Amino acid sequence: MSGTFETNSIDWQIQLLQMRIAEWLDRLLPSSNRIPNSGWSLPEWFFRSAFWIMAALLTVWIGWQLSILLRPYIAPYWFSRPSLPNPSEPSIAVESLSVSQWLGRSRTFAQQGNYQEACRALYLATLQKLDDKGLIPAQFSRTDGEYWQLLQTLPNARPYQILFQTHERLCFGDREISQQIFQECERAYQEIDPG
Repeated sequence: MSGTFETNSIDWQIQLLQMRIAEWLDRLLPSSNRIPNSGWSLPEWFFRSAFWIMAALLTVWIGWQLSILLRPYIAPYWFSRPSLPNPSEPSIAVESLSVSQWLGRSRTFAQQGNYQEACRALYLATLQKLDDKGLIPAQFSRTDGEYWQLLQTLPNARPYQILFQTHERLCFGDREISQQIFQECERAYQEIDPG
Protein backbone atom coordinates (compact mmCIF):
# COMPACT_ATOMS: atom_id res chain seq x y z
CA MET A 1 0.00 0.00 0.00
CA SER A 2 1.62 3.16 -1.12
CA GLY A 3 0.20 6.58 -0.32
CA THR A 4 1.16 10.00 0.82
CA PHE A 5 0.45 11.51 4.16
CA GLU A 6 1.25 14.77 5.85
CA THR A 7 4.08 14.69 8.31
CA ASN A 8 3.12 18.02 9.85
CA SER A 9 -0.01 20.16 9.81
CA ILE A 10 -1.73 22.91 11.80
CA ASP A 11 -4.09 20.34 13.35
CA TRP A 12 -1.13 18.28 14.51
CA GLN A 13 0.56 21.39 15.94
CA ILE A 14 -2.65 22.32 17.82
CA GLN A 15 -2.90 18.82 19.27
CA LEU A 16 0.74 19.00 20.39
CA LEU A 17 0.05 22.38 21.98
CA GLN A 18 -2.96 20.91 23.80
CA MET A 19 -0.88 18.02 25.13
CA ARG A 20 1.92 20.32 26.28
CA ILE A 21 -0.52 22.64 28.06
CA ALA A 22 -2.16 19.66 29.76
CA GLU A 23 1.22 18.30 30.86
CA TRP A 24 2.23 21.72 32.13
CA LEU A 25 -1.00 22.00 34.14
CA ASP A 26 -0.38 18.50 35.60
CA ARG A 27 3.01 19.64 36.86
CA LEU A 28 1.57 22.85 38.32
CA LEU A 29 -1.30 21.29 40.25
CA PRO A 30 -0.37 19.38 43.40
CA SER A 31 -1.14 15.65 43.23
CA SER A 32 -3.71 15.87 46.08
CA ASN A 33 -5.89 18.28 44.08
CA ARG A 34 -5.93 16.17 40.94
CA ILE A 35 -9.24 14.92 39.76
CA PRO A 36 -9.22 11.34 38.63
CA ASN A 37 -9.15 11.13 34.85
CA SER A 38 -12.78 11.09 33.91
CA GLY A 39 -12.13 11.32 30.20
CA TRP A 40 -13.34 14.92 30.17
CA SER A 41 -11.43 17.48 28.11
CA LEU A 42 -12.09 20.80 26.47
CA PRO A 43 -13.63 20.62 23.02
CA GLU A 44 -11.30 20.87 20.06
CA TRP A 45 -13.03 24.02 18.73
CA PHE A 46 -12.05 25.85 21.93
CA PHE A 47 -8.35 25.22 21.33
CA ARG A 48 -8.63 26.12 17.65
CA SER A 49 -10.39 29.38 18.51
CA ALA A 50 -7.88 30.21 21.23
CA PHE A 51 -5.01 29.55 18.82
CA TRP A 52 -6.43 31.84 16.08
CA ILE A 53 -7.25 34.59 18.57
CA MET A 54 -3.72 34.50 19.92
CA ALA A 55 -2.30 34.46 16.38
CA ALA A 56 -4.44 37.48 15.41
CA LEU A 57 -3.43 39.40 18.54
CA LEU A 58 0.23 38.63 17.93
CA THR A 59 -0.07 39.81 14.31
CA VAL A 60 -1.74 43.08 15.39
CA TRP A 61 0.92 43.65 18.04
CA ILE A 62 3.76 43.03 15.56
CA GLY A 63 2.11 45.38 13.03
CA TRP A 64 1.75 48.08 15.68
CA GLN A 65 5.41 47.71 16.70
CA LEU A 66 6.51 47.89 13.05
CA SER A 67 4.44 51.03 12.47
CA ILE A 68 6.11 52.70 15.45
CA LEU A 69 9.54 51.60 14.24
CA LEU A 70 8.98 52.67 10.61
CA ARG A 71 7.04 55.91 11.27
CA PRO A 72 10.07 58.20 10.73
CA TYR A 73 10.64 56.63 7.32
CA ILE A 74 6.99 56.48 6.21
CA ALA A 75 5.79 59.88 7.48
CA PRO A 76 7.65 62.04 4.91
CA TYR A 77 6.20 59.95 2.07
CA TRP A 78 2.72 59.89 3.59
CA PHE A 79 2.49 63.67 4.10
CA SER A 80 4.02 64.56 0.74
CA ARG A 81 1.38 62.68 -1.24
CA PRO A 82 -0.74 64.99 -3.37
CA SER A 83 -4.27 65.27 -2.11
CA LEU A 84 -7.33 65.19 -4.28
CA PRO A 85 -8.58 68.64 -5.23
CA ASN A 86 -11.67 69.96 -3.51
CA PRO A 87 -14.12 70.99 -6.25
CA SER A 88 -15.61 73.77 -4.07
CA GLU A 89 -12.26 75.57 -3.80
CA PRO A 90 -10.52 77.36 -6.64
CA SER A 91 -7.70 75.16 -7.82
CA ILE A 92 -4.46 76.97 -8.34
CA ALA A 93 -1.43 74.79 -7.97
CA VAL A 94 1.53 76.05 -6.02
CA GLU A 95 3.94 76.47 -8.87
CA SER A 96 7.47 77.67 -8.92
CA LEU A 97 7.01 81.07 -10.50
CA SER A 98 9.08 84.22 -10.37
CA VAL A 99 8.09 87.20 -8.25
CA SER A 100 6.99 89.15 -11.33
CA GLN A 101 4.83 86.23 -12.51
CA TRP A 102 3.11 86.04 -9.09
CA LEU A 103 2.53 89.80 -9.16
CA GLY A 104 1.06 89.52 -12.66
CA ARG A 105 -1.32 86.82 -11.46
CA SER A 106 -2.27 88.97 -8.51
CA ARG A 107 -3.21 91.87 -10.79
CA THR A 108 -5.15 89.56 -13.12
CA PHE A 109 -7.16 88.07 -10.25
CA ALA A 110 -7.83 91.53 -8.81
CA GLN A 111 -9.14 92.75 -12.17
CA GLN A 112 -11.46 89.72 -12.26
CA GLY A 113 -12.70 90.54 -8.74
CA ASN A 114 -11.17 87.39 -7.25
CA TYR A 115 -9.50 89.12 -4.30
CA GLN A 116 -8.86 85.89 -2.39
CA GLU A 117 -6.63 84.52 -5.13
CA ALA A 118 -5.11 87.98 -5.70
CA CYS A 119 -4.03 88.08 -2.01
CA ARG A 120 -2.79 84.51 -2.24
CA ALA A 121 -0.64 85.41 -5.24
CA LEU A 122 0.81 88.39 -3.30
CA TYR A 123 1.60 86.07 -0.42
CA LEU A 124 3.37 83.61 -2.76
CA ALA A 125 5.25 86.51 -4.40
CA THR A 126 6.43 87.49 -0.90
CA LEU A 127 7.64 83.96 -0.17
CA GLN A 128 9.45 83.87 -3.52
CA LYS A 129 10.99 87.28 -2.81
CA LEU A 130 12.28 86.05 0.58
CA ASP A 131 13.71 82.97 -1.11
CA ASP A 132 15.32 84.99 -3.93
CA LYS A 133 16.99 87.35 -1.44
CA GLY A 134 18.25 84.38 0.57
CA LEU A 135 16.50 85.61 3.73
CA ILE A 136 14.22 82.61 4.23
CA PRO A 137 14.35 79.62 1.87
CA ALA A 138 10.87 78.67 0.67
CA GLN A 139 9.59 75.39 2.08
CA PHE A 140 6.13 74.08 1.34
CA SER A 141 5.91 72.45 4.78
CA ARG A 142 6.46 75.70 6.73
CA THR A 143 3.42 77.26 8.35
CA ASP A 144 2.62 80.96 8.42
CA GLY A 145 3.49 80.94 12.13
CA GLU A 146 6.92 79.48 11.42
CA TYR A 147 7.55 82.08 8.70
CA TRP A 148 6.35 84.79 11.06
CA GLN A 149 8.83 83.72 13.76
CA LEU A 150 11.66 83.90 11.22
CA LEU A 151 10.46 87.28 9.90
CA GLN A 152 10.39 88.99 13.30
CA THR A 153 14.15 89.39 13.10
CA LEU A 154 13.80 91.69 10.08
CA PRO A 155 13.78 95.46 10.75
CA ASN A 156 10.44 96.16 9.00
CA ALA A 157 8.24 93.15 9.82
CA ARG A 158 4.83 94.92 9.83
CA PRO A 159 4.07 94.54 6.08
CA TYR A 160 4.91 90.83 6.30
CA GLN A 161 2.54 90.53 9.24
CA ILE A 162 -0.33 91.97 7.17
CA LEU A 163 0.30 89.53 4.32
CA PHE A 164 0.69 86.49 6.57
CA GLN A 165 -2.38 87.29 8.69
CA THR A 166 -4.43 87.77 5.54
CA HIS A 167 -3.18 84.43 4.23
CA GLU A 168 -4.18 82.76 7.51
CA ARG A 169 -7.64 84.31 7.23
CA LEU A 170 -7.82 83.11 3.64
CA CYS A 171 -6.92 79.53 4.60
CA PHE A 172 -8.60 79.15 7.98
CA GLY A 173 -11.22 81.86 8.22
CA ASP A 174 -14.67 82.02 6.77
CA ARG A 175 -14.61 85.72 5.91
CA GLU A 176 -14.50 86.88 2.34
CA ILE A 177 -11.45 88.83 1.24
CA SER A 178 -12.72 92.21 0.05
CA GLN A 179 -11.18 94.72 -2.32
CA GLN A 180 -10.19 96.84 0.68
CA ILE A 181 -8.27 93.95 2.27
CA PHE A 182 -6.58 93.25 -1.06
CA GLN A 183 -5.52 96.90 -1.31
CA GLU A 184 -4.02 96.70 2.21
CA CYS A 185 -2.06 93.64 1.14
CA GLU A 186 -0.93 95.39 -2.03
CA ARG A 187 0.32 98.39 -0.01
CA ALA A 188 2.08 96.01 2.40
CA TYR A 189 3.81 94.31 -0.51
CA GLN A 190 4.89 97.65 -1.94
CA GLU A 191 6.50 98.46 1.44
CA ILE A 192 8.43 95.19 1.17
CA ASP A 193 9.39 95.71 -2.46
CA PRO A 194 9.16 99.42 -3.38
CA GLY A 195 10.68 98.72 -6.83
